[in-house]
Amino acid sequence: MKFSVLTFLALIPTSALAGYECTATQQCGGGTCEPYAGGPFLIEEAGDVWRVSTDGQAWEGYQTTTVEAGGEVSIVLPPQNGMSGLVSIFPSGEFLFTAHAYGQGAVAITGSGNCMAEGG
Repeated sequence: MKFSVLTFLALIPTSALAGYECTATQQCGGGTCEPYAGGPFLIEEAGDVWRVSTDGQAWEGYQTTTVEAGGEVSIVLPPQNGMSGLVSIFPSGEFLFTAHAYGQGAVAITGSGNCMAEGG
């Protein structure tokens, strides 16, 4: 009986969760741009939220549109871990990451680069 239940559960269709690995090539802030020296951005759908992580930091955000509905994946990152932000992934594979933070004043940093969907 256990075998047949496990077999049945394995055959139930499930929706695949989306994921991207993105490489930023440049970052801009304070009126200047420079090559991005950090690691890849891993952007993974995790149920109702999206997890964005890079270089040991992680944020959870909410998808505002899909490729099917608006031509891009757009993920809003509400304030957490010292910043808020927006991630946009376009059908071409290009992506933008904007971070807003407040230290000794308001700071906005934008990164840009390219993504690959998980699995290719």
